[in-house]
Amino acid sequence: MRTTLSAHRICLVILLSLLPFFATATPDPQVKADKMGKRQAVQIVKKEYPGKVLKVKDQDKHYKVRVLQTQGRVIDVKVNKADGKVKKDKN
Repeated sequence: MRTTLSAHRICLVILLSLLPFFATATPDPQVKADKMGKRQAVQIVKKEYPGKVLKVKDQDKHYKVRVLQTQGRVIDVKVNKADGKVKKDKN
């Protein structure tokens, strides 16, 4: 019984010692870009530019989101797929 507990403790120590290695791994930017979808882009835009989303267009490195603001103005906003940064398009 004692041997089994010691073996379990050794395994636990080994696994815990590997945890920092996996926690500090930097994500690949391309993988992150593939994970952002249109819904996420819309959520990001709505935080900064409230209103009704009229259209979302998937472009090469960003999403172009068209928003009808509460004041009746229509704006286009770009969301970078890689980092989620928002940039108002010049209309």
